[in-house]
Amino acid sequence: MRRLLANWVVWILAAPETNLFLFSFLFHFVYEVWQSPYFDFYQMPSLADKVNYITHCTVGDGIITVICYWLISWWCRRYWILRPTWKLTILFTGLGWLYTFSSEIYRVHIAKLYSVSALAVPGVGISWLPLLQWVILPPLVLSFARRYMLGYRNSS
Repeated sequence: MRRLLANWVVWILAAPETNLFLFSFLFHFVYEVWQSPYFDFYQMPSLADKVNYITHCTVGDGIITVICYWLISWWCRRYWILRPTWKLTILFTGLGWLYTFSSEIYRVHIAKLYSVSALAVPGVGISWLPLLQWVILPPLVLSFARRYMLGYRNSS
């Protein structure tokens, strides 16, 4: 039973989705905290409320990352992450960027969850910081997850 549980844990930890989610969460959380002073949060008077909101957004970023990975895996193979081409990396990044662009428009203009106090994209009224986030972080997440998985596979 113990060996079965250990094999299951190894399988979970070696899965591309697990690695992508964990590295995505770590990178996006740091970025979300860094960019939070540039947003005016509505109805969030306490620091705890803001941290909960940022954590919620970061979990969402992790889920978006895994869904983008699955979309490409549906088109390619599941372990494309081990040998990503520049085209797949751009596609992976672009899918997340497109989702973020539409999500930011919804959150700022329709749901009015927050407003942009500075650094707005002209004509759109959303901040360029989340858009920049989804240009910089997905390739980093892919790189770190890939390196971790290759090292993990070689050590077992």
